Amino acid sequence: MIQFIFTKSAKKTFQKLPAAIRDRIITKLKELKNHSDIFSTLKKLHHFSPATHRLRIGDYRIILELQDYTDTHTTFLILDLGSRKDIYN
Repeated sequence: MIQFIFTKSAKKTFQKLPAAIRDRIITKLKELKNHSDIFSTLKKLHHFSPATHRLRIGDYRIILELQDYTDTHTTFLILDLGSRKDIYN
């Protein structure tokens, strides 16, 4: 089982996004919950601590931190999300 948890600031940012983008993000996260190998979809981030991975959804990026990983359960903390031009600043 894969679980995504929003930080307070990420949730606030998410709510400010246009409805169409929010729907796309929710759809992608739901798809990933049933993905057999989520790490093939995520890109590992280097030198971007505490973030460990990022997820690309069109021109938007979700910055994730791996919280817990076992054979049966994986938890990611969503640290930030936004347009690809602004997210890495």
